Amino acid sequence: MADQLDPISLDPISVVEQWQQRAWGECDLSAVDQLVADPIIRHGPAGTERRTHAELKRDLKSYQRALGSAEVVVHDRVVDGDRVWSRTTMNGANIDTGEPRTLQWLQIHRVVDGRIVELWSLYASDVKW
Repeated sequence: MADQLDPISLDPISVVEQWQQRAWGECDLSAVDQLVADPIIRHGPAGTERRTHAELKRDLKSYQRALGSAEVVVHDRVVDGDRVWSRTTMNGANIDTGEPRTLQWLQIHRVVDGRIVELWSLYASDVKW
């Protein structure tokens, strides 16, 4: 079904739900091609950067090594126009060591025409907010 996804027909919250579950929970890199603009603008603790699909896929592979197939728990989600605000926990385990890992996220995704075009994120690892 993922190959037949028409992201333009999805509302912003559905795009973000699919993104978080597929890219993070299922380690499905095809979600990048289907749900994210190329390039995407990403704002985070390290600053603002543009990431192409290829760069974003490399980033996700790195994160997936640290978390494996993470359990994605959404505590809160709010939509305001084209922006979706989420407070999320991802529980997983490092693929190499098996060590349990937890990431707590505050994220804002801006969605235009069924694709995430911009992302703001703040996160902490191995803490409980």
